[in-house]
Amino acid sequence: MRKGTIIYTLYWDKGGANMASHAIFEELNIDYKMVEIDLSKKMQKSAEYLAINPNGKVPTLIHDGQIIYESAAILMYILDQHPEGNLAPQFSSPLRGAFYQYMSWMSNTLQEAANRWSHPENYTSDISSHQSIVDKAAIDLSFCWEVIDKELADNGPWILGDTLSGVDFHLFMIAYWSRRYTSSAQNWPNLNKHYQTMLKRESVKTMMSQEGL
Repeated sequence: MRKGTIIYTLYWDKGGANMASHAIFEELNIDYKMVEIDLSKKMQKSAEYLAINPNGKVPTLIHDGQIIYESAAILMYILDQHPEGNLAPQFSSPLRGAFYQYMSWMSNTLQEAANRWSHPENYTSDISSHQSIVDKAAIDLSFCWEVIDKELADNGPWILGDTLSGVDFHLFMIAYWSRRYTSSAQNWPNLNKHYQTMLKRESVKTMMSQEGL
């Protein structure tokens, strides 16, 4: 936590969907504090936390008394509060649409497939169906990685072209998770180059150190 006048409070779990927003705080050098919600201890199901986020998930952001959940929404909110950071295209930029597109796609399509691979139990009560859910998720992940790898090959080095944006932090987070997947981002050349480049950023290194990753 840094001392200052603007404080963001981020509720998080080690290696959770908070990784991107946490790294953005460091990238922008803004004031924040972290409140750990240990999912392994079911802290997300406590009455106190459910009063903040009724979904019982992380991350959750509190800023100026406003509660925001959903990782992509949190990320976009932070970037809109700090346009001087240039991590999101200006509203008048032709890239603003692509920014919305990729933030939504990574949350609703790529991250959703990652969640199915990691937690098939959340998608069925039939234990015998878990493996088929994981297998289909791996197929969907491979399709997503192919789409992004081609985008990076055609227009890189960043998702929106020549300029780093919040989209790249969101992509890095999911790519990090995928290291243990049967379909891993690191198996695609342009994606792996992007991943390795993000790993070298001081903001990402600090985030990973603070989260014990």
